[in-house]
Amino acid sequence: MELPHPLSNPARQAFIRNMKVLPNIKGVLTASRLPEPTVADDWRLKTTAGRLVEISSVGNTAALTMAATLVLEAQRSNEPVAWISARDSIFFPPDFAASGIDLEALPVVWIQDVAKAARVTDTLLRSGGFGLVVLDLDNAGKLPMAVQTRLAGLAKRHHAALICLTRRDGRMSNLGSLVSLRGESSKQRKDFNRFHCELQVVKDKRCSATWQHSEICHGPDGLC
Repeated sequence: MELPHPLSNPARQAFIRNMKVLPNIKGVLTASRLPEPTVADDWRLKTTAGRLVEISSVGNTAALTMAATLVLEAQRSNEPVAWISARDSIFFPPDFAASGIDLEALPVVWIQDVAKAARVTDTLLRSGGFGLVVLDLDNAGKLPMAVQTRLAGLAKRHHAALICLTRRDGRMSNLGSLVSLRGESSKQRKDFNRFHCELQVVKDKRCSATWQHSEICHGPDGLC
């Protein structure tokens, strides 16, 4: 059965018409500065819509880079996006702005508490007004299975992409079997100011085979 286009959701259309511009938010965490990405057929907003997605990492992560790719695509498609952080810092706004992301159209909720961040995520998904919600957990903690069940159900009901960023402890994933798509991110320096960022998808319930997506990105001034 073909899924409806995300913009056909009446609540989301109303949200777009009434969306207010929020002020810029200062960040303290350095992230990769992104070029305009060439998005592979697999790592796209339409591939993640209606799903609970986990981007996990150990060591040199490219999780912010991969999430930003979807944020940029969503904004170019006039899909409202929200970013929720349960860690002790957020992304570095100048890096996102350099990639083409409109910071004034990106609401950011910074809550250093996993339970509260999950409740905010629930509220935003339940509104039906967002095509993409990013929940940055890093190593802040795990979501209870009951919470994951509710969030996954809301993402499916409203055809929204829920992207959870986590940091793995050894070989164990932070989220469990309810994840529809799980990818492991990494980055490697390739030149003075070039980094190879990769997402290796190790689980995809809609595809029996694993796949990967990669981008060559500019590094921020502090890493060059």
